[in-house]
Amino acid sequence: QGGVDDELSLSAYITIAMLEAGHSDSYPVVRNTFFCLETASEKNISDVYMQALMAYAFCLAGKAEKCESFLRALQKSAKEVDGSRHWEQKERSPTEKSPSFLDHAPSAEVEITSYVLLALLYKPNRNQEDLTKASGIVQWIIRQQNPYGGFSSTQ
Repeated sequence: QGGVDDELSLSAYITIAMLEAGHSDSYPVVRNTFFCLETASEKNISDVYMQALMAYAFCLAGKAEKCESFLRALQKSAKEVDGSRHWEQKERSPTEKSPSFLDHAPSAEVEITSYVLLALLYKPNRNQEDLTKASGIVQWIIRQQNPYGGFSSTQ
């Protein structure tokens, strides 16, 4: 499940919120949180949720090298089915999977996949291949909608 459970994810959420609010990466709070994110990014971040959050933060700020690095790491764990693309928080056993008529992913996986989509759309030097990947992600996200247009939630 996604959410704030450590200092790194909290720093990423603050950074993203400040950038989305229109502050530049030279704004003191953003600069300080990026220092934390950049320091942490030197370590091996294996959690797919954290990778997606970091990718979005770095892409949103236009930091191409870190953005690309996290997107490459995420590419390795992408699941592709029938032209769609998504990410799972962990491998699910067959007993954890929903019956096919209820085939909606856990909300954390919708969140992870959505962060990857945002990262791709804000990626500096975005190209046609990135847009093709984004299209596959959108296909998967649309399939996760419930009959009322919303998504499953744990919140």
